[in-house]
Amino acid sequence: MADVLQMSVRCDEFAPGAVRTQMQSLPGLGWVLGDAMLVASELVTNAVRHSLCTEDELLRVLVTRDGRLRISVLDPGASGRSAEIADRPIDLGGLGLKVVEQLSSMWGTERRDDGYQVWAELEIPH
Repeated sequence: MADVLQMSVRCDEFAPGAVRTQMQSLPGLGWVLGDAMLVASELVTNAVRHSLCTEDELLRVLVTRDGRLRISVLDPGASGRSAEIADRPIDLGGLGLKVVEQLSSMWGTERRDDGYQVWAELEIPH
C-alpha cells in the first residue's frame, strides 16, 4: 500500500479544514476526490468532537492507495468510546458516520496501543 498523504493536525476545530486543504492536491482520483475529502472531514470531525483529545494533542491522518483509497484517522483514544452510527433523529446531528458509510465501500475501527483508529475505504474507478 502506498502512502499518498500522511499528516498530523492539532485536535481542534481547524483540523477538518486543514485535512481537506492537504487532500485537494491528491492526483488521479477524479470525482472520488470530493467524496474522499468529505469522508476524511467527517472522520476528523468525529475525532475532535468525541475522542476527548485536547488542543495540545495531535490527530494522525493517513491516506493510502492500493486499488482503493484508504483514509484513517488516529486519535489518542482517551475517551474509551467506540465509533458507532447514531440511532437518533437527523435534526439532532450524528450524520457523520452515516455519510462515511454511504460513501465508502467499507469502514471500521481499531483500538491500538497508540490510540483509536477509524478508517474508511473508497473505490477508485478505472
